[in-house]
Amino acid sequence: MFQTTSQFLRHTLYPTKQALRLRLAPLHAYMLASLVLTVVVTLLDYIVLQPDFFWPMWMFLHGFAIFFFYMVFVALSALLVQLFTKWRTKNKWPYRQAWPYAVAMTMIPVLFLVILYHAAPPLTWLGVLLSFVYLIVPLRHIPIKLKSSKKPDHARMR
Repeated sequence: MFQTTSQFLRHTLYPTKQALRLRLAPLHAYMLASLVLTVVVTLLDYIVLQPDFFWPMWMFLHGFAIFFFYMVFVALSALLVQLFTKWRTKNKWPYRQAWPYAVAMTMIPVLFLVILYHAAPPLTWLGVLLSFVYLIVPLRHIPIKLKSSKKPDHARMR
């Protein structure tokens, strides 16, 4: 379980053609990776914000909120992936494949987005742009089936 999750995390570091295989990742790999991202972002926010609140409760509530909003972002990203694959190949990926791919390709951009939000809030849009790049660049490598120039069977029978 941890080996496949670490493999999943390793393939999310940069967008390549091999990232397309992540659409077939097992459930535990992308959900555990999402949990790791949630914990990292929550700890980063705690260090930067230093809230005056009971820390276990703050960590739990903030982690829950981060996970929820990250899953919403992934859902929108998966819809974008489906739209792009439908446009490029005329056959969209099923949502069960678009979701793990969207999780994989949004992890690094979301971490970058959070860091930018704390360091330079006006540049937060760069994180959204990076998410778009991470999602779309590997999808350009999807093989496209070419239509054959053969005539249909009923045309040959005449």
